[in-house]
Amino acid sequence: MESKLYIHFLKTESRINPELKEILEETIKIHAAKACDLLGISYVNITVYSNPNFVIPETGEGGYAVSGDWFQIYIDPTRPEKDLVKIINENIPLTTYHELNHVARWNSTGYGSTFPEAIISEGLASVFAAENWDKANSPWVKYSQEEIEKLIEIYKNRDKNLDSGYSHDDWFYGTGDLPRWIGYKLGFQIVKIVCENNPEIEWKKLAKMKAKELMKISGVIGV
Repeated sequence: MESKLYIHFLKTESRINPELKEILEETIKIHAAKACDLLGISYVNITVYSNPNFVIPETGEGGYAVSGDWFQIYIDPTRPEKDLVKIINENIPLTTYHELNHVARWNSTGYGSTFPEAIISEGLASVFAAENWDKANSPWVKYSQEEIEKLIEIYKNRDKNLDSGYSHDDWFYGTGDLPRWIGYKLGFQIVKIVCENNPEIEWKKLAKMKAKELMKISGVIGV
Protein backbone atom coordinates (compact mmCIF):
# COMPACT_ATOMS: atom_id res chain seq x y z
CA MET A 1 0.00 0.00 0.00
CA GLU A 2 1.31 3.44 -0.94
CA SER A 3 2.17 5.58 2.08
CA LYS A 4 0.44 8.92 2.53
CA LEU A 5 2.77 11.87 2.99
CA TYR A 6 1.60 15.24 4.25
CA ILE A 7 4.27 17.95 3.92
CA HIS A 8 3.68 21.28 5.66
CA PHE A 9 5.92 24.34 5.27
CA LEU A 10 5.75 26.57 8.33
CA LYS A 11 5.58 30.30 7.70
CA THR A 12 8.72 32.13 8.83
CA GLU A 13 10.39 35.47 8.27
CA SER A 14 13.36 33.83 6.53
CA ARG A 15 12.28 31.55 3.69
CA ILE A 16 13.97 29.79 0.83
CA ASN A 17 12.93 30.93 -2.63
CA PRO A 18 9.97 29.22 -4.39
CA GLU A 19 12.18 27.28 -6.82
CA LEU A 20 14.28 25.76 -4.04
CA LYS A 21 11.17 25.11 -1.99
CA GLU A 22 9.76 23.04 -4.84
CA ILE A 23 13.00 21.04 -5.14
CA LEU A 24 13.07 20.55 -1.37
CA GLU A 25 9.50 19.27 -1.29
CA GLU A 26 10.09 16.84 -4.16
CA THR A 27 13.30 15.57 -2.55
CA ILE A 28 11.49 14.90 0.72
CA LYS A 29 8.64 13.11 -1.08
CA ILE A 30 10.91 10.77 -3.03
CA HIS A 31 12.97 9.62 -0.06
CA ALA A 32 10.14 9.61 2.48
CA ALA A 33 8.13 7.31 0.22
CA LYS A 34 11.03 4.85 -0.01
CA ALA A 35 11.70 4.97 3.73
CA CYS A 36 8.03 4.46 4.61
CA ASP A 37 7.88 1.42 2.35
CA LEU A 38 10.96 -0.15 3.95
CA LEU A 39 9.73 0.59 7.48
CA GLY A 40 6.03 -0.19 7.05
CA ILE A 41 4.82 3.34 7.78
CA SER A 42 1.36 3.99 6.32
CA TYR A 43 1.28 7.78 6.71
CA VAL A 44 3.30 10.61 8.17
CA ASN A 45 3.16 14.37 8.62
CA ILE A 46 6.33 16.31 7.80
CA THR A 47 6.80 19.93 8.82
CA VAL A 48 9.58 22.00 7.26
CA TYR A 49 10.89 24.89 9.35
CA SER A 50 13.28 27.39 7.76
CA ASN A 51 15.23 28.65 10.75
CA PRO A 52 19.05 28.82 11.12
CA ASN A 53 18.79 28.42 14.90
CA PHE A 54 17.56 24.85 14.67
CA VAL A 55 20.05 23.29 12.25
CA ILE A 56 23.22 21.29 12.84
CA PRO A 57 26.02 23.80 12.08
CA GLU A 58 28.10 21.22 10.21
CA THR A 59 25.29 20.20 7.86
CA GLY A 60 23.00 23.23 7.52
CA GLU A 61 19.88 21.23 8.32
CA GLY A 62 18.46 18.96 10.99
CA GLY A 63 15.45 16.96 12.05
CA TYR A 64 13.37 15.78 14.97
CA ALA A 65 10.87 12.92 15.13
CA VAL A 66 8.03 14.07 17.32
CA SER A 67 5.85 10.95 17.32
CA GLY A 68 4.76 7.92 15.33
CA ASP A 69 3.15 10.05 12.64
CA TRP A 70 5.12 13.30 12.57
CA PHE A 71 8.67 14.52 12.10
CA GLN A 72 10.25 17.91 11.52
CA ILE A 73 12.92 19.03 9.07
CA TYR A 74 14.94 22.20 9.67
CA ILE A 75 16.93 24.11 7.07
CA ASP A 76 19.04 27.27 7.22
CA PRO A 77 17.60 29.67 4.60
CA THR A 78 20.31 32.28 5.21
CA ARG A 79 23.04 30.23 3.54
CA PRO A 80 24.17 31.01 -0.04
CA GLU A 81 21.97 29.46 -2.72
CA LYS A 82 24.71 27.13 -3.96
CA ASP A 83 25.09 25.80 -0.41
CA LEU A 84 21.32 25.37 -0.07
CA VAL A 85 21.21 23.36 -3.28
CA LYS A 86 23.88 21.05 -1.92
CA ILE A 87 22.12 20.76 1.44
CA ILE A 88 18.84 19.85 -0.25
CA ASN A 89 20.40 17.37 -2.67
CA GLU A 90 22.81 15.69 -0.27
CA ASN A 91 21.76 16.20 3.35
CA ILE A 92 17.96 16.37 3.32
CA PRO A 93 17.58 12.78 2.00
CA LEU A 94 19.80 11.53 4.83
CA THR A 95 17.77 13.38 7.45
CA THR A 96 14.53 12.08 5.95
CA TYR A 97 15.67 8.46 6.28
CA HIS A 98 17.06 9.10 9.76
CA GLU A 99 13.93 10.70 11.15
CA LEU A 100 11.54 8.21 9.58
CA ASN A 101 13.40 5.41 11.30
CA HIS A 102 12.67 7.23 14.56
CA VAL A 103 9.02 7.54 13.52
CA ALA A 104 8.85 3.77 12.99
CA ARG A 105 10.40 3.20 16.41
CA TRP A 106 7.93 5.59 18.03
CA ASN A 107 5.19 3.38 16.59
CA SER A 108 6.53 0.31 18.40
CA THR A 109 9.31 0.25 21.00
CA GLY A 110 9.55 4.00 21.42
CA TYR A 111 12.68 6.15 21.43
CA GLY A 112 13.56 5.09 24.97
CA SER A 113 14.08 6.99 28.21
CA THR A 114 17.53 5.72 29.22
CA PHE A 115 20.97 6.43 27.77
CA PRO A 116 21.52 2.89 26.34
CA GLU A 117 18.09 3.01 24.68
CA ALA A 118 18.86 6.41 23.14
CA ILE A 119 22.16 5.08 21.78
CA ILE A 120 20.36 2.26 19.99
CA SER A 121 17.58 4.48 18.65
CA GLU A 122 20.12 6.89 17.17
CA GLY A 123 22.24 4.03 15.89
CA LEU A 124 19.28 2.46 14.09
CA ALA A 125 18.35 5.77 12.49
CA SER A 126 21.92 6.52 11.44
CA VAL A 127 22.63 3.11 9.91
CA PHE A 128 19.27 3.06 8.12
CA ALA A 129 20.06 6.46 6.62
CA ALA A 130 23.58 5.43 5.60
CA GLU A 131 22.31 2.21 3.97
CA ASN A 132 19.76 4.06 1.89
CA TRP A 133 21.67 7.18 0.93
CA ASP A 134 25.12 6.85 -0.63
CA LYS A 135 26.00 10.48 0.11
CA ALA A 136 25.86 9.85 3.85
CA ASN A 137 28.19 12.41 5.40
CA SER A 138 26.96 12.87 8.95
CA PRO A 139 29.87 13.70 11.26
CA TRP A 140 28.94 10.84 13.58
CA VAL A 141 29.50 8.11 10.98
CA LYS A 142 33.15 9.08 10.58
CA TYR A 143 35.58 7.56 13.06
CA SER A 144 38.60 5.29 13.27
CA GLN A 145 38.81 1.98 15.06
CA GLU A 146 41.07 3.59 17.64
CA GLU A 147 38.55 6.34 18.29
CA ILE A 148 35.57 4.01 18.66
CA GLU A 149 37.51 1.84 21.10
CA LYS A 150 38.19 4.91 23.26
CA LEU A 151 34.52 5.87 23.12
CA ILE A 152 33.48 2.36 24.13
CA GLU A 153 35.76 2.62 27.18
CA ILE A 154 34.16 5.94 28.13
CA TYR A 155 30.76 4.27 27.87
CA LYS A 156 31.79 1.25 29.96
CA ASN A 157 33.24 3.49 32.69
CA ARG A 158 30.18 5.74 32.97
CA ASP A 159 28.06 5.94 36.11
CA LYS A 160 25.19 3.61 35.23
CA ASN A 161 23.09 5.10 38.02
CA LEU A 162 22.74 8.18 35.81
CA ASP A 163 21.41 6.30 32.76
CA SER A 164 17.82 7.27 33.48
CA GLY A 165 18.69 10.93 34.01
CA TYR A 166 21.48 11.27 31.49
CA SER A 167 22.22 14.55 29.70
CA HIS A 168 21.31 14.05 26.05
CA ASP A 169 23.15 17.21 25.04
CA ASP A 170 26.34 16.06 26.75
CA TRP A 171 26.35 12.51 25.38
CA PHE A 172 25.17 13.30 21.87
CA TYR A 173 26.25 16.90 21.18
CA GLY A 174 29.33 17.28 23.35
CA THR A 175 28.06 20.26 25.33
CA GLY A 176 29.95 19.11 28.44
CA ASP A 177 33.30 17.37 28.79
CA LEU A 178 32.43 14.40 26.57
CA PRO A 179 33.54 14.11 22.91
CA ARG A 180 31.05 15.53 20.40
CA TRP A 181 28.78 12.89 18.81
CA ILE A 182 29.89 10.10 21.17
CA GLY A 183 26.35 8.71 21.60
CA TYR A 184 25.72 8.72 17.85
CA LYS A 185 29.03 7.05 17.06
CA LEU A 186 28.51 4.32 19.64
CA GLY A 187 25.02 3.64 18.33
CA PHE A 188 26.19 3.57 14.73
CA GLN A 189 28.96 1.08 15.53
CA ILE A 190 26.65 -1.24 17.45
CA VAL A 191 23.85 -1.31 14.88
CA LYS A 192 26.26 -1.51 11.94
CA ILE A 193 27.71 -4.72 13.36
CA VAL A 194 24.22 -6.14 13.97
CA CYS A 195 23.26 -5.44 10.34
CA GLU A 196 26.51 -6.81 8.92
CA ASN A 197 26.18 -10.07 10.87
CA ASN A 198 22.41 -10.46 10.43
CA PRO A 199 21.49 -9.32 6.89
CA GLU A 200 18.32 -11.42 6.98
CA ILE A 201 16.69 -9.14 9.56
CA GLU A 202 14.57 -6.59 7.70
CA TRP A 203 14.25 -2.98 8.81
CA LYS A 204 10.59 -3.40 9.65
CA LYS A 205 11.75 -5.75 12.42
CA LEU A 206 15.01 -4.00 13.35
CA ALA A 207 13.23 -0.72 14.07
CA LYS A 208 11.06 -2.47 16.65
CA MET A 209 13.73 -4.48 18.49
CA LYS A 210 14.57 -3.73 22.10
CA ALA A 211 17.85 -2.00 22.90
CA LYS A 212 19.06 -4.82 25.16
CA GLU A 213 18.48 -7.39 22.44
CA LEU A 214 20.39 -5.41 19.82
CA MET A 215 23.29 -4.74 22.19
CA LYS A 216 23.48 -8.44 23.02
CA ILE A 217 23.45 -9.45 19.37
CA SER A 218 26.18 -6.95 18.53
CA GLY A 219 28.59 -8.18 21.20
CA VAL A 220 30.15 -4.69 21.28
CA ILE A 221 29.14 -3.41 24.71
CA GLY A 222 26.85 -4.49 27.50
CA VAL A 223 23.86 -2.47 28.62
